[in-house]
Amino acid sequence: MEKSCRKCSRSGGGQMDRERAWFASLMWRAFPEATSEHELATLVAEVLTTDRVPVHPRTVRNWLRCENAPGFHYTLRILALAGAERVFEILDPEVRA
Repeated sequence: MEKSCRKCSRSGGGQMDRERAWFASLMWRAFPEATSEHELATLVAEVLTTDRVPVHPRTVRNWLRCENAPGFHYTLRILALAGAERVFEILDPEVRA
């Protein structure tokens, strides 16, 4: 149940908006079992939380809504879960399936 980033799709935005929307889409692909934004935020937060740095579901919801950008280390972890070939979507938008 992949969702698009509401804010990004409304704003028509620039490169940063497209990158945030891509990351939101990537989270949905990494966790296809999620059926709601709440469930996805909970799953992502659980996976990204470490002993040293907790990730709150609210933070993930902000990423899903394109209100904030994740740190690069979070992007890499989600990218690994979704499949490394997804990086080509951001490098070359014509590659999108």
